[in-house]
Amino acid sequence: MRKRNRREEDHDHLDRWLISYSDFLTLMFTFFAALYALSSVDKEKIGQFSTSLKQAFNVIERPVAGVEDSKKPVLAELRNSLANIEGISVKSDPRGLVVTLSNDTAFMSGSADIKEKTSAALDILAVILKKNPGRIVIEGHTDNVPVSGPKYTSNWELSTARASSVLSVLIHQGLDPNRFIVAGYGEYRPIATNATEDGRALNRRVEIVLAPVSLR
Repeated sequence: MRKRNRREEDHDHLDRWLISYSDFLTLMFTFFAALYALSSVDKEKIGQFSTSLKQAFNVIERPVAGVEDSKKPVLAELRNSLANIEGISVKSDPRGLVVTLSNDTAFMSGSADIKEKTSAALDILAVILKKNPGRIVIEGHTDNVPVSGPKYTSNWELSTARASSVLSVLIHQGLDPNRFIVAGYGEYRPIATNATEDGRALNRRVEIVLAPVSLR
């Protein structure tokens, strides 16, 4: 076997820098090619992409138009049917369609017994609810004045009892009990100040919420 002499080995070492230099050139070429590609991106396509993202997020932020539109006929029917009954109001909010009963006209003070006039209004409401699917939430509310009398020891109990009384009337009219949720919130979800009599009167209420079908 022929031995490599010293001069040949030194020559090999001197040529190795060419390999590193070629690798460096390759990396630099790749880097500048990438920069060129980024600088040449079609601005029109970027704009289209940005618009698509905005539209997608806009759909998430806003309620689906079809759900909102489906509320309108039911809302109109509720208002037409209950408009002339004292102490009852109808509105639409993010929870769904809301029928509000004023406790002052629906119940005797400190009682969960429904007055005859309100019971008749609930019979009308039951007919409409039967035709429209969706979860029904009945919420009882009071002002912050402590209850007086032996039957109820707190506003929690009174608000829950009033919501349950409304539930009993609606179920008696043939509505499916599985559609209902009943809650009593006492004084803790006011819609007006409790510092005035007018505000306290607004807070004493039962709300019947027909949730959209998509939220059942």
